[in-house]
Amino acid sequence: MSGAQSQLVPATHREQVAARMNLAGLSPVLRTLLTTDGTVTEVLAAYYGEDIAVRVVTQGVHRAEGHRFPELRLEPGTQVLDRAIVLSGNKSGRVFAAAGSRLVPALLPAEMQEALLAGREPLGKLMLAYQLETRREIVDCGRCLARHAPLLEGAAAPALRISPAAPVVWRTYRVYTGGKAAMSITEYFPEALA
Repeated sequence: MSGAQSQLVPATHREQVAARMNLAGLSPVLRTLLTTDGTVTEVLAAYYGEDIAVRVVTQGVHRAEGHRFPELRLEPGTQVLDRAIVLSGNKSGRVFAAAGSRLVPALLPAEMQEALLAGREPLGKLMLAYQLETRREIVDCGRCLARHAPLLEGAAAPALRISPAAPVVWRTYRVYTGGKAAMSITEYFPEALA
């Protein structure tokens, strides 16, 4: 393949994450969760052998102001839904992940908007249920102490039921639909997850 042709092939999610952080020291499940372009809820269910429950921690609709949300490139006044959730085992109650998301409801089907506001299902399942054609783009990822986790404003430790000094790994990605960035999602996983 010539140099010009190789530039047309985008990096995979695994390659994007590997370029930003060392994956070698992470457990296989964490490497999978950080690099999948599929539904994290389904990966967790398959790996741990139990259904995954979603608990909405916070959710609210407001208007974007100025350049407050550069990851979605929003015009001022655009309606935005912010949501923080926890994913845990239905039987075990074990907390596997926490996530913060920012969505533009107007870019989603009306039925999906209603389901989101009801707050009972994870985003990935709703995208499947409403057959939303999407493309995901990893924006950033990293490793830090739970107390320093971006976006959840210090709430990662209690959401994940870990010490504020415990390490977490995280990734942020944008979800495009219809050629527009409709969602920005940051997912957090305890580094001890195995």
